[in-house]
Parts: sequence; structure tokens; C-alpha cells
Amino acid sequence: MRVRKLLLPIAIMLAPAAVATAGARATPILLTNQSCYLVGQPVGITGSGFAASRMYEVALDGLDFGISTTNADGGFTASLSPGGLGANVVQAVDALVASDGTSQTRTTFTVTRTAGARILAGSGAAASLRAPFQVWGFALGGSQRPVYLHYVSPRGHLKVTVALGNTGGQCGYLRTKARRVFPFLPGHGTWTLQLDTHPGYSRHASGPVAKIVVRVG
Repeated sequence: MRVRKLLLPIAIMLAPAAVATAGARATPILLTNQSCYLVGQPVGITGSGFAASRMYEVALDGLDFGISTTNADGGFTASLSPGGLGANVVQAVDALVASDGTSQTRTTFTVTRTAGARILAGSGAAASLRAPFQVWGFALGGSQRPVYLHYVSPRGHLKVTVALGNTGGQCGYLRTKARRVFPFLPGHGTWTLQLDTHPGYSRHASGPVAKIVVRVG
């Protein structure tokens, strides 16, 4: 994953926010309505604890994207639409900063593609190939999760299941160390490597599921 810049502009909309403690300047807080977003999903942000009725600006990854005015309580709400992900980029972490000229605070959120997985290797002999596995989008709507890899034979039968590891980050990301792509000698044909969060294999598993098709022979 890498930090990237926003490609599309944001629209600033004023609305009441959290009320600062009376008689004292609160520590500014910047929040997004989620921590993980699918590509194209709008991001709602809320600021509080800023100077009242003061000009403020929002920046994403160091690039300014709008100036407006806080409300009488020193708060604001805004909405932005992150741009798409680049080729071969499956997740990106964005750093969001808000400032009223005196106080500044930041937060982060992650944009991801839908749940998926891939083997980070071009080609090689199936019996000996070693490569990292990359998994993404496995925490949408939930917490971090274990990932299991089910090897399904060309005839549609489960050969073996292995634990691949636990996802991390805001959107459920995992990149393993280089490992045997097949922990056994595979027969010829088209194998399906199904990745999900269940230790037991089901062709129609619930929750995030990704499949990698590998042709052997």
C-alpha cells in the first residue's frame, strides 16, 4: 500500500458540529464517518474544537482542497470524493489535515478495491514456485480477520486448507512472506485457490471471498 493524492475536488458544506467546552478552546478533532472506503465511495468528515466563525482549509496528502468557515461552535462538516486507484494499486492510505490558521489536526482513512487476492509472481513450476500472497478488502464492515486458503482440485474437491495469516490496517490487508504456492504436488488441470475467513471450506462461503485460478501442466 502507499499514500496517494486525491484526484477529484471536494465540496465543503457547513453544518453544526460538536460543541466546544464553554469558556475554553477545545483541542481540535478531525474525524471521518468510516475508516475504510471502497473506490468511489464518498468520505464524510467532521471537525470540532476549532476557532468559531474562522476560515479553515482542508488538505489531502499535502494538497489543498477547499476553504470555508467554521460555525459558531468551531465545527464543520464536509464531504469529499477520493479518486480511483492506480494500476496494480489495491489499497491506498490518505492523510487528511484541517487547519484554521492557528490550530491543525489530522486523521487518515484507507481506500480499497473490493475483496481480492493475488500471487505476487509471474510464472514458474507449480511444484516448486515460491511467492508472496497479497490479500485486500477483508475488513469491510468488520474487524481484522484471519485468512484461510482452500485448495480446490480441478474436479472441484477440497485438497487441503491452510491458515494464511491475519489481516491488518483499516481495510483488511495482508501480504505474506514468500511461501510455497502449492504445499503439495498438484496434478494437472485448473486449480482454484479460495481465500476466505472460514477454517472450513464452503463453495459459497459468507463474508469476504477471493479466488485465484492457477493452471497446472
